[in-house]
Amino acid sequence: LDACIGALSFWLIGFGLAFGAPSKGSFSFIGTSDFALTGEMNGNDGFPDRSYDGAGLAFFLFQFAFAATAATIVSGAVAERCQVAAYFTYSFVLTCFVYPVVVHWGWGDGWASAFHSDSSDRLFGVGVIDFAGSTVVHTVGGCTALIAAIFLGPRYGRFDANGNPNTMPHQSSTFQTVGVLILWVGWYGFNCGSTLTVGGGAADVAGLTAVTTTISATAAGLTSTILGRWWEGHISIERTNNGILGGLVSITAGCAVVNPEIAFVIGIIGGAIYFLSSRMLEHFQIDDVVEASPVHFFCGIWGTLAAGIFATPSNTEMAYGTGSCGLFYKCDGNGPYQFAANLTFIVIVVLWTTILGIITFLSLALTNKLRVSLEVEKVGLDVKEHGGSAYENYISRRLSQMVSASPTFKAHGIGGSKSPKPKVETIVENDAAC
Repeated sequence: LDACIGALSFWLIGFGLAFGAPSKGSFSFIGTSDFALTGEMNGNDGFPDRSYDGAGLAFFLFQFAFAATAATIVSGAVAERCQVAAYFTYSFVLTCFVYPVVVHWGWGDGWASAFHSDSSDRLFGVGVIDFAGSTVVHTVGGCTALIAAIFLGPRYGRFDANGNPNTMPHQSSTFQTVGVLILWVGWYGFNCGSTLTVGGGAADVAGLTAVTTTISATAAGLTSTILGRWWEGHISIERTNNGILGGLVSITAGCAVVNPEIAFVIGIIGGAIYFLSSRMLEHFQIDDVVEASPVHFFCGIWGTLAAGIFATPSNTEMAYGTGSCGLFYKCDGNGPYQFAANLTFIVIVVLWTTILGIITFLSLALTNKLRVSLEVEKVGLDVKEHGGSAYENYISRRLSQMVSASPTFKAHGIGGSKSPKPKVETIVENDAAC
């Protein structure tokens, strides 16, 4: 559904807001043209025999993938208790307006962009370094996920009466691991593909990007695994998986402008940031089901800050051509300006996303369109909202185990070889079973 909503809203409105002609003045806030790809369908990219701009259409498709990613980040945080109507609403608002405006600022011809058509109007003279979207994509999606989780509140049974977290049933660590591996491979398409070409020196930039992406991901995965073993007393595949994702998010801004040894440092810090922010959310009883905000929001902020600190002059020149570098290097005095540009961009994007997120989710909450009822949550959204369980065999096995072991059910004539198979609704009505 994120892909369906995202494709249509980004085609009709979002792409034009992101990459359309800039609004008046040097401080461009939003794109003002190219809605529904009118520019691509009415242009020929310099080839008179063509009726459309094929390169422009390919660019739209690439950018749509980023837009859909920003929306899917939120879905994991709101799992198991968010109404379908709310899901549709925030997905549309994010891909149609919130995210495209940030794209215009950072990647289009906006006020913070290093690609601003007038170099003298770049933020602090250099523009933000966010090569593949640590802030443009991940901070936006992660911030929205955090706000959504706060407004929704924790799942039923996630915390006890004293505020201590309870371990909730999981479906499959195997599926989660496969999903992370798919994301990891796909990340090379995002990061390396953000060169937008393989001509000239772009192939070299893509090669460096692939290496730094790999090193950061592995360093973060090991860091979060070790921290989990030390702090929680066991090795958790979930900590490893999310640590890898945190490392990928952390390197996304600076993947083309830092050296491999720095990617190692960025990954270590990113893994620690993921782990500690995850523990922090538990402390404050914020229930982010898949830990979307620790991975994307907090690591996204770190990634963009890291690019403003560790970008080397030569790498930045190859990727951006701005003559800039990170805070730790010398490049005609631009280091502090680069860090200031990245920090300013982060602050403005977080404020923008937070304000619009609060407006969206508060409106849904006030109209009773945000969270499902407790009855529906106990039974499960698959059963009540989607016509049946998504994991029928798994649920059946777990219910059979619960019934066989529960004297409460046997007292009500449920269980045993001759009793009828219980319905899901019958079982979940009993709090002890839940």
